[in-house]
Amino acid sequence: MIWFAIGCSYLLGSIPFGVLIGRLRGVDVRAVGSGNIGATNVYRALGPVAGLSVFALDVSKGLAGPLIGKALIPSTYPQFFWGVAACAVAAVIGHIYSVFLKGTGGKGIATALGAIVGLAPWVALAAFALWGIVLSVSRIISVASIVACIGVTIGAWTTDIPVAYAIVITIMAVLAFVKHIPNMKRLAAGTEPKIARKKGKAASPLTVKAAQSTLESVSEAGVERH
Repeated sequence: MIWFAIGCSYLLGSIPFGVLIGRLRGVDVRAVGSGNIGATNVYRALGPVAGLSVFALDVSKGLAGPLIGKALIPSTYPQFFWGVAACAVAAVIGHIYSVFLKGTGGKGIATALGAIVGLAPWVALAAFALWGIVLSVSRIISVASIVACIGVTIGAWTTDIPVAYAIVITIMAVLAFVKHIPNMKRLAAGTEPKIARKKGKAASPLTVKAAQSTLESVSEAGVERH
């Protein structure tokens, strides 16, 4: 049953929603912009509705991984936590190395977020808040994602979650980090695109402060719940 659950998680994670939504609009997102199938490139190529739809679907399939594990693997199974963790990482691997795209795929940030929500929701929420803070300051999605990868790894090892979950969260963060190497090269060259900002409008300090408050609240809640 455990291998069946892992296989289902991988296949679900492999569904390339970015490509499918692009085809519905008559666009191959792999041939435009950065060529990535994730929400960021879809957003730039097809607009906010398509981009946010891909983000929601990618998060959902990541969340489905651990949920499938918890539903199909008996809680009395000696390696229950490892089985659920394997389902989570299988969903992310499916997105990054999709069987439907001949072993290619996206960077896995949104799918990993969903998987981590299913394993350690407080860690995921804290990482998302950190992502929002960095994005509001830098206006570069890849920078926010890279910092979030580091933050989620620290969060996994400083909160009271099963070791199996901490290990696979680290694996997912490393996979996502490695997939951002091309972005790091563009950052070094100064060619990584930023989110457009309307003229005359600076980043709102209130937005940053709100995100910081969220991060602090999540961190405190994560400690208090134990």
